[in-house]
Amino acid sequence: MSNIQYYYQSGLRKIYPYYHTRTAFVKGRWHNRTVLDVLVKEFRAHSAEYYGHQIVNGKYKLIRDGQYLDNLSVLDTPIKNNDKLESTVHKHEPPVLQWCSNEANIPGKKIAGIDIVYEDENLLVINKPCGIPIHPTGLYYGNTLTEILKVNGVHALPAYRLDKVTSGLLILSKDTGTASMVQKKIRSHEMQKWYLARVEGAFPHVNEVPHIETLEIQRLDLPIEEQIIQDNSILTIEDSDVYTVEPKKQYPSGLSVPRSAKTIFYPIKYFPHKNESIVACRPITGRTHQIRIHLARLNHPIVNDTIYSQKITRYPERLNFIRSIANWSEAKLTDEELSETFQIFIQESEHFKKKALAENKNCPVCSECGALTLSDPDPEDLSIDLHAWRYSDAEKTLNFKTELPQWVVNE
Repeated sequence: MSNIQYYYQSGLRKIYPYYHTRTAFVKGRWHNRTVLDVLVKEFRAHSAEYYGHQIVNGKYKLIRDGQYLDNLSVLDTPIKNNDKLESTVHKHEPPVLQWCSNEANIPGKKIAGIDIVYEDENLLVINKPCGIPIHPTGLYYGNTLTEILKVNGVHALPAYRLDKVTSGLLILSKDTGTASMVQKKIRSHEMQKWYLARVEGAFPHVNEVPHIETLEIQRLDLPIEEQIIQDNSILTIEDSDVYTVEPKKQYPSGLSVPRSAKTIFYPIKYFPHKNESIVACRPITGRTHQIRIHLARLNHPIVNDTIYSQKITRYPERLNFIRSIANWSEAKLTDEELSETFQIFIQESEHFKKKALAENKNCPVCSECGALTLSDPDPEDLSIDLHAWRYSDAEKTLNFKTELPQWVVNE
C-alpha cells in the first residue's frame, strides 16, 4: 500500500496510522453470530460500544449476494454462509524491532536493509530479523516481511513460517513452481533444518562436547552433521506430541489436535557464569512452537521465552498444562474437566490483557478514530534467542546458512 509510511524511534520501526479497507469471506465459526459479536469476542481490540458505533457509520459492512446490507441492520443480522465482511479501519499498527538504520537495497547483499544469504531468478534467501511477522496477520500489515519486500519490488512466497520473535534463515520463492518444489522437499523431510537456541541451565552432555575450544563458536564452522554421526551419545531426543492453545477460539476449537513431533538436540557450549547453554536443534517435524515446547519439556526453555519459560511466563497455567500433558486427547481428563481447564486459560489471557490495558489507560486517544494510542512494547519482548541457522536438502542443491546472532557468540 502506497499510503503506508514508516519511521524509527527508540529502537522500533513504527508506522503512521492509515486507513485500510479489506473484504473477505466470513469464517465458518462466525455463522449465526452478528458482526458485533464477532468483533467484540474475537478481535477484542475495542469495546462493544466502539464497534457498534463503527458499524453504524459504515466502517464494517456485510455483503450478502453481492449487495451491501443497511448499516443499522448489520448490528443484529446473523451472519450466513458466503457472506463477505468489508472493514475500513484506521489502522494503528504495532511497532516492530528496528533491524537497521537505513532500509537500503544493495544488490546481492541487502534488501530493505535485511541481509541476503542467496538470490537468483527463482529464490530469495534472507536472514530474517527477529521481532517482525512474516505475513500480514491481526494488527500487522505494513510492518510485515512480505509487504516490506513488495514495497522493494520483490513478490516472494515464504517456504515455511518463522515466529515473529524468531530470527534466521528464510527461503522465499519468486514463482509458484519453485515454491512447490521447496515445499515438497520440506513436507517429505528431505530438508535438514538446524536452529540455534540459548537455553536455561547446563544442557545434557554439554560438558562432554569434544574439543570445545576448537569449535570456533565465532564462526561455528563445525560440520555438526558429521560430528553427530561420529558421536551420537551426546544427543538429546524429544519425541512428544505438540499442540497449540488459543483462548480466543473457546473450547474445544481452541485446543488444536495434538500432532506427533520430534526434535534432536546437540549441545554446543555452556556459559557457566550465566548457567546457560547454546544448543543446536534439528526439528524432524515442523509443528508450531515445536522447538520451544520440546525445550520446555526438557526443563531447558529458551532463556527469554515469555510463553514457555517457567521463570518469566505470562501464562503459567497454560504452560504447566502443555509441559505435563503431551497429548490432551489421550489424557485421563473428562470433557468437562478439559472445558474447565480451558476456562482457566481464558481467564489467564484476559487477566494479562486487562493488565496491559490498565497500563495504557492514560495514553492519548486518536482524534481520527477514538482508539487508544498504546504505549510502545519493550524491545526485549519482541525477540527470543532462537535462530534458524541452516537449511539443506540431501543433494545439497539447496544449502544455506546465516551469520550467527550475537547471543550465540557473547556470554
